[in-house]
Amino acid sequence: MKTLKIIFALSLLLALPVQSFASTAAESINNFTFNAAKILRSQNGGYFFSPYSILSAFGMAYAGAEGNTAREIEEVLGFGSDTHAQLGELMQDLESESAFTSANRVWLRNGLTLKRDYEDTLLLRYNSTAKELDIAGDTENSRKVINDWVSDKTNGKIKDLLQRLDPATQMILTNAVYFNGEWASKFNKDNTAKEKFFPGGCNVVEVDMMKKRGDFLYAERDGNQIIKLPYKGRRFSMIVFLPPKVAGYNGTLETDAKFMELDADLLRNLTASMREHEVDLWLPKFKTEKRYELKKLFEQLGVKLAFSDGADFSGMTADEKLKIDAIIHQTFIETDEEKTEAAAATAITMVRATALPPMNKPKAVFHADHSFEYFIVDDYTGVILFAGYQTFED
Repeated sequence: MKTLKIIFALSLLLALPVQSFASTAAESINNFTFNAAKILRSQNGGYFFSPYSILSAFGMAYAGAEGNTAREIEEVLGFGSDTHAQLGELMQDLESESAFTSANRVWLRNGLTLKRDYEDTLLLRYNSTAKELDIAGDTENSRKVINDWVSDKTNGKIKDLLQRLDPATQMILTNAVYFNGEWASKFNKDNTAKEKFFPGGCNVVEVDMMKKRGDFLYAERDGNQIIKLPYKGRRFSMIVFLPPKVAGYNGTLETDAKFMELDADLLRNLTASMREHEVDLWLPKFKTEKRYELKKLFEQLGVKLAFSDGADFSGMTADEKLKIDAIIHQTFIETDEEKTEAAAATAITMVRATALPPMNKPKAVFHADHSFEYFIVDDYTGVILFAGYQTFED
């Protein structure tokens, strides 16, 4: 059984009514976000990943899946006959904004021939071509070529995605995402100050806390707070979800009795209930780098055949019988007073409530001084590009 590696790379700069575009592909990405987040949080505490990047690359694998392998992927990830067209349209739509770029590439060992239909799908839907490499004969140079491509597509943020490469590898699917967004309303650096942050248990750490008072879309339910922080251009935004800090708070979301465990529907409902408030906002500066091997995560979700000797990727090539050997996902995010840099729900477009006099605008305090979840979303389609859980325990 030959092996197929799927590799994701991602880098992001920190910087609704959802339109009818909200396709099954976007819904698949958003649902995957919360299913994966639950597993990652239980295993690693804090996390940062790009569901958009992961499922874009997995879409290229699905394009070559047949039989029970394809059906299992469809059942678990919600993929269907329109997935490739929708992912392609979504990528094209997102890239119409200068803040966002996405790239796909397939790498083949010398002599491996792709089926014409599969090659056409890669080019038409994923804007991806295939490049042959001498993986068996010159493994180290092949690794360097792939890593250099990833580094170039992520503005140098992901430099060593492939730390090693098996000479027996037949095919590698890569996706790289880079998002560079400035805050629509920047923080004043002079207001940034050291404050206590409660990541969990009895731990207390000091962080650089950015502070500002301004008008933001905000909602609260049972002590859970949610706020939308738009990026310049108003196409993308960061949604921050802050659970209540109650007596005896230990920083662990799952053990907080009032904590709402988010899913795509709840996040959509919460963002739809947002109204403009004058908010006293605290948000810590943070930088996070993560590296994941996601094979076990997909198996936990129910995608198992794709990794087994019974895998059917016969839609890719007639030369070899392939299975997925590894799914590697590496991410970077950094936030400061001006922007966010990184490489990952549904939200609502900010609307100025010009009909209300400022004196009647409700006020709110949003101090992110304990563990919080955040999502970088595309306001036009509602798709989650990046998702994180910040604890400062990394």
